[in-house]
Amino acid sequence: MSFEREVTCVPRMMRWGAKTISHKTAIFRQINEGWPTAHHDAIEFPDGQVVLLTLLAEGQRATVLQLPATGVETEVTQEAAYV
Repeated sequence: MSFEREVTCVPRMMRWGAKTISHKTAIFRQINEGWPTAHHDAIEFPDGQVVLLTLLAEGQRATVLQLPATGVETEVTQEAAYV
């Protein structure tokens, strides 16, 4: 995904204020999959830093550059090609 501006995160402990990340691109990731009660949606920046989506500041805009292919979408595409 590509953000309009540098990304701003709001830490859980508001004592330190908002944090700005100097990257504008990130990859969507699923984390904490072994913890059923934890948040799973996160983004990973080029420097390897991973941030939960729930910690992003409100009002930021991003564009999805590529959607991942899944088995179901691939099968539908292949079936349509043979019709």
